[in-house]
Amino acid sequence: MDDTDATLPAPDTPPSNEPRTPAPVPAKPGYAILDGTVLLALLGTCAGVYYTVGNIGFSAIVGAAAGLYGTWRNRR
Repeated sequence: MDDTDATLPAPDTPPSNEPRTPAPVPAKPGYAILDGTVLLALLGTCAGVYYTVGNIGFSAIVGAAAGLYGTWRNRR
């Protein structure tokens, strides 16, 4: 027979009355300035290509810019 069989278990600690606060949610990094810079660079590039090509390539230019910017935003 061990001493552990004869030993009483420790009493439960009473619950605290302190209010529980949720753990803070980590903030996502803000890329607003970088996103704006990339968007303006894409628009400037598109404007330069449109000026060079003319009306013929307008839909291709807009589609390429939308695809590039969408890829930029979804990557993160």
